[in-house]
Amino acid sequence: MDNFFIENSCPALKNNKPDTCLYTYIMDSIDLGIVILGVKRREIIFKNKFASELFQEEENKLGYKALMTLLLPDYADVPTKDIIGKTNTLWHKSRLLGYTPYMISDDFIWVIIRDITERSRLESIAEAVSSMENISYIFSGIRHELGNPINSIKMTLSVLKRNLSHYSVSAVERFVDRAMTEISRVEFLLQALKNFSLFENPDIQDIEIEDFLTRFISLISSDMNQAGIKISHVLVPPAEKISADPRLLHQVILNLITNATDALLNCDNKQIMIRAEKQEGFVAIAIEDNGMGMTEEEQTNLFKPFYTTKPHGTGLGLMIALKMVTLMKGNMEVKSYKDIGTKVTVFIPEGKDYGHS
Repeated sequence: MDNFFIENSCPALKNNKPDTCLYTYIMDSIDLGIVILGVKRREIIFKNKFASELFQEEENKLGYKALMTLLLPDYADVPTKDIIGKTNTLWHKSRLLGYTPYMISDDFIWVIIRDITERSRLESIAEAVSSMENISYIFSGIRHELGNPINSIKMTLSVLKRNLSHYSVSAVERFVDRAMTEISRVEFLLQALKNFSLFENPDIQDIEIEDFLTRFISLISSDMNQAGIKISHVLVPPAEKISADPRLLHQVILNLITNATDALLNCDNKQIMIRAEKQEGFVAIAIEDNGMGMTEEEQTNLFKPFYTTKPHGTGLGLMIALKMVTLMKGNMEVKSYKDIGTKVTVFIPEGKDYGHS
């Protein structure tokens, strides 16, 4: 063990009494792996009992080079700030490990390791159960949403068939138009379901957020003016780039703007504000309106498939938007107050400026 570590962390070891060292006892008792790597001298300074047992291959314990390759494979190739303090996972000897490296000084890196195998297993079971429940809910909703227009079409055509010889041409046209309207409802639903799986393989790239928002608003400004809505945007420095698929992001923002427009339908002084600012590794893009808002109950049901407060909605819009955001490794947050307005924030990872270290 390195003399520096002995002299500065464990006086009992310095006096050749390792059994009486409180620090060593504590480190060997906890169910966390602790590894201290001396990066200047390229050696392992310390491993507690948990880490020693974990990183033992047959009769041999992994050395410095093997541990660096396993835990910090990119250490020499990427900026230190992109590694230190970041939590990672890896499979090792049939265990899923979560670990975080910390830079104590220029010479030493501490790596804290947790065995998260069981937690991951339980989360996978919970996710599978949740997925099955969602699938069941979705199929139930599809059956209901398709069943209504199909029954209506069937009834309309049955009445028309029975009375075809007695109806005038104009009456027949009314029945046909009614059936065509119901068919359009089915087509609308099927298109929404298609959109749900439209972008399974996103094309993630760096996007200039200011340029993206300017272009986006120029595309919808005419529609906004016709609806009497004032739309504006603001970019709070230092937010510059995001890492996203421009097609997905455009679809997400358009969906949220459409929702905001519907919420402003019967309101005065209609306004939508788009605000982008940097927040801990993400750029938060907030779409805020001063429309009718939602109750707490409505907000709890927002991401349920086929739940909608709109007369002609499918109840899939926000689900599709959330899926698209998730594909870009982002998240979404909704805050709304009845008769005050709604704010939906989409969190998209920052872009990576590869020209700087």
